[in-house]
Parts: sequence; C-alpha cells; structure tokens
Amino acid sequence: MDSNKGVDESPLHRNRSFLILWTGGVLSGVGSSMSTLVFPLVGFALTGSTFLAGLAATGVLTGELLGRLVSGPLVDRWPHRRTLTVANVAATVSMSSVAAASLTHTLSLIHLVLAGLAIGVADAFVGPAVSAAIRHAVPIGQLPLAYTRIQVREHLATLIGPPLGGALYSIARSVPFIVDAISYLTFGLLSSRLPTTTRTSDQPSRSFLSDARDGFVFVWRHSSVRAILMWGGMFNFALAYVFTAVTLRLIRDGVNPVAIGLIDTVAAAAGLIGAVAAGRIVATFRTGRLTMSTGLALAVIVAPMGLTTNVVLIGALFAAGIVLLPANNAGISAFIASVTPTHLQARVNAAGGVFSLGLAPLAPPAAGLSVAAAGGPASMFIGSALLVASLAPLAASRDVRGLSKPAHWPTTALSS
Repeated sequence: MDSNKGVDESPLHRNRSFLILWTGGVLSGVGSSMSTLVFPLVGFALTGSTFLAGLAATGVLTGELLGRLVSGPLVDRWPHRRTLTVANVAATVSMSSVAAASLTHTLSLIHLVLAGLAIGVADAFVGPAVSAAIRHAVPIGQLPLAYTRIQVREHLATLIGPPLGGALYSIARSVPFIVDAISYLTFGLLSSRLPTTTRTSDQPSRSFLSDARDGFVFVWRHSSVRAILMWGGMFNFALAYVFTAVTLRLIRDGVNPVAIGLIDTVAAAAGLIGAVAAGRIVATFRTGRLTMSTGLALAVIVAPMGLTTNVVLIGALFAAGIVLLPANNAGISAFIASVTPTHLQARVNAAGGVFSLGLAPLAPPAAGLSVAAAGGPASMFIGSALLVASLAPLAASRDVRGLSKPAHWPTTALSS
C-alpha cells in the first residue's frame, strides 16, 4: 500500500476538499435523482410507449458506460479541479438543451436520448475524479467514515430529488431540467475551488492504452474486487430494472407523478437512516456477509410489489429493503479504495464502472418491455429473481465470503 504523503490529516468536517466534493455531490445528486424519475415520464409523454419511455431513461446509463472506457487514464493525467469543472459544465450545457427544447415544445425522443448520452459521458469523468480526489484528500484510516458520509449525501439527494422532480414536472416538463442544469453548474463552480495541484499520475509518457489497461488488469487479477464488481454489475441491472418497472407500471395505471416520486422519497428516507447508521454497521459486521445479506433482503421485498399498486405499501417495501444498502455500499467502496494504490484510483474506479454499469443500460428498456408484455405483477417477480441471481459471484468467491471488518481488511487485495 502506498503512503498517505500529502494527504490532509484534518478531521473530515474540517477537510476543505472533502467538504467541497460532498456539498457539490449533494446538489448535483438532487438534480440527477430528479432526472432519473423525469426522463421516463417525459419519454412516456412523448411516445405513449412504456418501452420507448424505458429507452429514454437508458441514454445516461449508456453514455456513462461508454465514457468509463476512456475516463480513468485521462482523469489520472488531468488535475481533478479542471476535470470536475469541465465535466459539470458540459453536463450543464446538455441538460440546458433539453430544458430549452421542452420550453419551445420541440423536444423529441431522439434529443432526449442524445442529451442523456452526453450527460452520461460527463458523469463518467465526474465519478473517477471524485474517487481519486477523495483518496488524495482523505487518509486511509478515515476512508470508511468518508464513504459513509458519501452515502448520507447520496441518500439525502435521493430523498429530496424524486418528489421535487415529480412536483416540478407537474408544473411544466421543462422545470426539472432547468433545476438539474443549475445543480450541475453549481457543482462545477464549487469544483473550481479545489486545490490546483491535485493530480493522481505524473507519468504522462506512458501510452493511453497502457494506462487504460492498468485499471482493468488490477480489477481482474484480484478476486475479491472482481467478484464484488461482477455482483455490482448484475445487482445494478436488477435494481435499475425494478425501479423502472415500478415507475412505468404506475404511470400506465394512471398514478400521479408526485405520488410516484413519493415512493422514491420513502425509500430514500430509509436509505438516509441507514446511511446515518452505516458507520457503526460497517464497523460491526463482516463486510462480505453484509453485502450478501443486503442483496438477499432486497430480493425478498421486491416480489410482493407485484401484488399491489398502493404507493404507500410499495414505498414501505422499498424502505425495508434499502435500509442496509448504504452500509453495504460504504463498506465495499472503502474496501476497494483502501486496497487500490493511489496512482490507480481513477483507473480502477473507471474500470469498476464498466463492470458495474455494463448491463445497466439494458435495464430500462427491458423493464418497459417486461411491463408491456408480461404485465406489472410478473415484471416484479422477474425483478426479484434477477436480484437473487446477482448474488452468484459473491457466493462463489471464498475471498468475499470471508471478507472481515474494516479493522482486519488486508492491505492489498487478494489475488486469484
């Protein structure tokens, strides 16, 4: 493990770089969680098709997947401040184009998908840059706490975003996109206040392909990291499928968008509670068992959603399944960050994104097709089965099953 030379040893609440990243992430996350709800709503309003509505939602995921193929080595070569500022401004421009087209009643499904692609590419640079900046700014011993704080940030954003998006959508289709554009712009401006010298790699003489390969090689050669990310890919597909299927099923049944947004709010509130308790949960339970328990709990609660369209009951079920997710995410994120050398942080984050997001763009159209062809109840039973199947890489990995508490993590990932 490389040293923490140059890392700010201040407590997190006084760590300026971490506070900038945390605050910008909240604002941007609120906007993004609004768009996650609004993109399929607008797609359905434009086409009247649940399948095409799902296709509208897949643009961002596809863009992020494609962007992750190249973002890692570039982020490692560029100053994090510049990367985050430029990426957020690019996302602002793309989101503003959707808002303008909606205001002028010229928005089309193709425009929505292409703008989503551009925003996803921008997000593909933001994620690795934030990961690398955190690893540069936060000592190894504070990483579990830092990632639990990030989980609080993410669930706070998803608590606010969906109901706000549903309410703003009820005012006018363009309003959520305007607010999301402002959130990206604000994150970009905050990012411009990061230290100017923050950069991961000082080896620009290596070829781009060699740098890009390093991240994938690291992931593939370390069995615990590989298994976690393979599970992440299957799990993210299943979870995106479930959330999209719920949204499209309720849209088709005429449920008010504000009520649909409240489902996400209830789930996010449970996630926020879980995030607040995540630090203690991560420190108390073995990381491997926590990850498997989280996936199994979600699979169990999704199946009954096929038996109801009551938004209160669906929200309560989501809440029960999601409460452990923040601790799980914090634990595995901190583990991967702690075993990854500093100079590989962005590349491993980008490669991990390819593994964990590889199937995700297929989830929204798959959910739309499932709702249209099999009906609402069957589509939810399929989602439950997908969540169970996602546990296979974890169950097959002895390293993950035996992964202990943070205090006893290995200082390097276990090789296959």
